Amino acid sequence: RSVHNSMTSRLLVDKIEGKSTTTSLDLSAVTNLQMPSGSVVQVVNTLSTLQRSTTSSSDTDTGITLDITPKFATSKLYFLFSARTYVDQGGREYIIKIKDGSNPVGGGATLFDGGDRMAEACTFQAFHEPNTTSTKTYKITHAVSGGTGYINVQSATDFPMHFTIMEITQ
Repeated sequence: RSVHNSMTSRLLVDKIEGKSTTTSLDLSAVTNLQMPSGSVVQVVNTLSTLQRSTTSSSDTDTGITLDITPKFATSKLYFLFSARTYVDQGGREYIIKIKDGSNPVGGGATLFDGGDRMAEACTFQAFHEPNTTSTKTYKITHAVSGGTGYINVQSATDFPMHFTIMEITQ
């Protein structure tokens, strides 16, 4: 005979301990922990209000980097980037990329049609599967098809550049 219970369960805890440790759960110290697929394990982020610019048509390092040490080799990394961007000539493309070394992971571009300069928000997201638990350094590069491209134009209406990485279990 089966019993069906439609009651919702609720679990309240003050502390979770791994079965192989007697201290608070530290994912870097627990190697046998299994997390449900889709769990966010960690978030690292940086923000900056410093202006960066380039006149190069080749990918140029901005000096913006973010390190993450994945807890699980099977995890995916989810990247979010947002910044106010500006191109000082009309009809130009300003391209921003996230790179793992020299390999692009994702990116976005601001393309200006017409004849005047313009500033606007550039926001994009990307996924990467590093297949490692070693520390990874991701960097932001930028290039412009002409003129000068800027991240964080200095004005009263600017908002800071944000670069975030979330580790998500699979």
